[in-house]
Amino acid sequence: MTEQSNFKMSTLVLASIAAVLIFAVTNGMKDGANVSATAIASGSLPRVWAIVIVAVGELFGPYLLGTKVAATVSRNIIDPVVLHQGEETLILILSGVLGALAWNGLAWYLKLPTSSSLTLVGGLIGPALYRYGWGAVPWRLFLSKVVLAMFLSPLAGLAAGFVVCRILRALLSTAPPSANRSLRRAQVATLLFLGANHGTNDSQKAMGIIALLLFVAGRNPAMAVPFWVKGVSILALTAGVVMGGTKIIKTVGYGIFKVRPLHSLESQLGAAVLLFGCNLAGAPVSTTQIISSSVMGVGSGIRARGVHWNLARTIVWSWIFTIPLAGLMSLPVFLILRAVLLP
Repeated sequence: MTEQSNFKMSTLVLASIAAVLIFAVTNGMKDGANVSATAIASGSLPRVWAIVIVAVGELFGPYLLGTKVAATVSRNIIDPVVLHQGEETLILILSGVLGALAWNGLAWYLKLPTSSSLTLVGGLIGPALYRYGWGAVPWRLFLSKVVLAMFLSPLAGLAAGFVVCRILRALLSTAPPSANRSLRRAQVATLLFLGANHGTNDSQKAMGIIALLLFVAGRNPAMAVPFWVKGVSILALTAGVVMGGTKIIKTVGYGIFKVRPLHSLESQLGAAVLLFGCNLAGAPVSTTQIISSSVMGVGSGIRARGVHWNLARTIVWSWIFTIPLAGLMSLPVFLILRAVLLP
């Protein structure tokens, strides 16, 4: 490899890693807002304290729960067998991340709590399918470990919210009104647990993509996650959480149904337990889907007609179209960058 070629490769690697970390920040802004939305909307915790508690969980969660999700992301979205070490593959991955960033920005503008996870998946497989055909994706593993988990998680979140709601309602049926004070305090623990599991799942998506980048650039002999990659991915996601996303807080916290302190606690418990199981299984699920559907499940457990199902339908349709639209956004980016950067 010539000195000029090596410089070009290094520049592409740095640009791609920067794009992944920026994506992680936007992911934190969107999904971190989802994590704290019900606590803020219900008046359980002041906004600043809710975000600080979530951020602390985001920072420490990935160090406690391992990197199984990163391994799934780096190996099961694009088949490593078809990827060649070189500039074109780096351009392909960079294009996928830039396309995902574009869709994330559009979803934020439209106030849609779309899935950053599905956005990243769509952004990556769009250019990969164009360049390598259907063999670019390890379909059996992709469908079972990525797509199935992502699309079943909303149903599981709905069920989890409903079940937790019914259980807590039965346990607290004779509790006095003063119990609301204890429910607010309990959310410090549930928010911390939910933030830790969100940080574990979502920061590992950035880790997995950076590990893949380093591998195809020949900077890492295996698709392992170096310590520094883990650190910068966690910091980027946490920075996004601290910045917050007020528009998403309004949609999830106020738009689905009127959330009280008990509802907030129930939805957090349901979402956190489900996310914890997904992290142990190495499933890169959408925390947006799980949290939003858990809130819907709690609303259904109280009074199904009190849930704003029109908004719920809008959210569901945004989930369905996320993968193809993110893929379509990343494809022209790939074609332009390849034409400009490759001789």
